[in-house]
Amino acid sequence: MKHPKLEKIIELLENGEDFSLTRMQYIDFTGIDIPQSKYYTEKKSSVAKKASKYGFTITVVPEILRFVKQ
Repeated sequence: MKHPKLEKIIELLENGEDFSLTRMQYIDFTGIDIPQSKYYTEKKSSVAKKASKYGFTITVVPEILRFVKQ
C-alpha cells in the first residue's frame, strides 16, 4: 500500500485555519486516493493522525475531506 505525501497538507494545517479538499485535490496533494473507509479516513489514517497533531479533526463528506480546528 502506498503512503500519502503529506507536505502540502501540512502547510495548510500549519496555517491553523479550517479548509476542505475535494477528492481530486487530495489525490493531487498526496499522490494517492482517499481511503475507502470513512471511519479509517477520519480516525486512523496517516492524514488523520497528522491533522490531530495540529489540532484538527477530519470529517468525510462524500468526495470531500473537511479539516476543522478543534
